[in-house]
Amino acid sequence: MKATTSTLALSVFTLFASCVSLSAQAQDSNQPPPVLVQIDEAREQAISQLTWVPGTVLSVIDANLASEVDGRITWMADVGDVVKAGEPLVKVDDTRLSITRNQNASNIARWQSQVELFTKRLARYKNLQASQNTSRGELEEVEADLENAKQELAQAKLDLEFTEYQIAQSSIRAPFTALVVERLQSPGEYTGVGQTLLRVVNPDSVEVQVRAPLNVLPYIANGMSVSVHNNVNQVEESIRAIVPVGNSTSRMMELRIAINPGDFPIGSAVRVALPSSDTHDGVTIPRDALVLRKSGTFIYQLNENNEAEQVKVTTGVGMGDRIEVFGDVNPKRSVVVRGAERLRAGQKVRYNNERESLTAKN
Repeated sequence: MKATTSTLALSVFTLFASCVSLSAQAQDSNQPPPVLVQIDEAREQAISQLTWVPGTVLSVIDANLASEVDGRITWMADVGDVVKAGEPLVKVDDTRLSITRNQNASNIARWQSQVELFTKRLARYKNLQASQNTSRGELEEVEADLENAKQELAQAKLDLEFTEYQIAQSSIRAPFTALVVERLQSPGEYTGVGQTLLRVVNPDSVEVQVRAPLNVLPYIANGMSVSVHNNVNQVEESIRAIVPVGNSTSRMMELRIAINPGDFPIGSAVRVALPSSDTHDGVTIPRDALVLRKSGTFIYQLNENNEAEQVKVTTGVGMGDRIEVFGDVNPKRSVVVRGAERLRAGQKVRYNNERESLTAKN
């Protein structure tokens, strides 16, 4: 009888434990699964008001190349060609110059013979003068003839040197690594001295030209890093030069910002962020982390249990895709950037641990 009672009690206890376990499982199954989110960091940094100004990407060297000689164009680099420094861009027919060079060489030979003739004649006249067999005037005349022949010989050599120079210039060579942007003449056309042939730029040396208001001048300096971006790319580069001179109409000055080749196409439009106020320390978050409600503006930060904590904030200075916030924000905790709209305080979340990619797990 006692054994039967014990067995019954054990069965009742087992049934009760099973019910408790099932009840706990049911409660767990009623909990919503962790919400998939994307996170970023809250960041302590130096903050200043930014003014976005337009800029244009240009080559530091943008040149129109002209010919130094007359002649017909026999060859020309095509638009889009990149020609290394010292290699030919344009060739001009040098037949006429080659003929002139031969004439110069002939003149040199002729005047060389004249110098030799008058040198010998002068020696004879000096001997005659020593024996009183010629007049002083005849001797001086021979000396003058010799000096004239020497000057003509020197001029003939200069003429040859100049012709050689012109022949060398009949092949217009790239003064730097040159990208051919535009042909202003074509092969077969006759070109003259100083007539523009090609427009070329140096693709390896680029910078941004910026027109900025004069009121940013107190807050910028040479070497300062600024943000440069367009619709597809954003880089941090340094101010190379500041021209602190405006005009009475626009009140704008010019800045030059050095960039790396390939960051932006030459001639493209960009925007540059320039500081326009004093700098102070603060906390910034991505703009996408803000959740706007009728009751105010909030962000969600994650605690050590990956639970979302709602923090009420007010906003301050914008810093590109980030914004300054005031409130009980912990800069050591992550903020939710994507998925915050559907979160509730205390709700569990899941995300990718690789912060640099900021891509949530599936």
